[in-house]
Amino acid sequence: MKKALLFLVFSLALQGCKEEQPAQIITFATSAEYPPFEYHENGELMGFDIDLARLIAKELNKKAEFKDMQFSSILLELQDGCVDAAISTISASDERKKNFDFSDIYYNESMSIVFRKDSELNGKEKFRGKKIACQLGTTMQIWLEGNAASAEIVRMDNNNLAIEALKSGHVDGVLIDSSQASHFCKKNSDLGFSFIAIAHSGYAIAFKKGSKLTEEINLAIKNLREKGELDKLEKKWITNVGK
Repeated sequence: MKKALLFLVFSLALQGCKEEQPAQIITFATSAEYPPFEYHENGELMGFDIDLARLIAKELNKKAEFKDMQFSSILLELQDGCVDAAISTISASDERKKNFDFSDIYYNESMSIVFRKDSELNGKEKFRGKKIACQLGTTMQIWLEGNAASAEIVRMDNNNLAIEALKSGHVDGVLIDSSQASHFCKKNSDLGFSFIAIAHSGYAIAFKKGSKLTEEINLAIKNLREKGELDKLEKKWITNVGK
């Protein structure tokens, strides 16, 4: 009896998160630390990416479900088959494309530096000798490593932590997506931001290599764009946020 029980526990452990999800559900990995794209407010998961995922699922006559986790875990969960897709301001970089499939780009990002207004760290020429924070594993980290060698790069788990480090004086600036920079500065009147560069890759939904969902979701994104739904999302979450 004990051997049978042990075998059952071992079998379940092997299955782990690889159990098949109901066909009518798309499970998205996300990291709700990046307003206005994904974040929690009053216990509710919300943001540009969350609305987009739900619209995509609806377009496919399915329902979107979300697994919230650290950004650094998202692609690992996707690779292990724990989720169907990942949507969390993920840049479709050439390096990531070696291991994952991506949807068409749904948002083109730009990078800005957030700084305390009393410092006016408003250009990359002023990064020399400064502590510049960024989210670990992002386009911003790659850009800093290639374009700001004279700065001390501080890699952090998420942008909320980076902004708190900036406010408390532990770092001099935070390099993040421009829409996120605007959001944080509207929430913190002592912070300012300045455009730095256009990123070479936009945001896309990530899939495990060979996923059948890639083509289906690309068609859904195309339909939503033609209906004007992507423009509505940008106006709701990017253009008008904080007004």
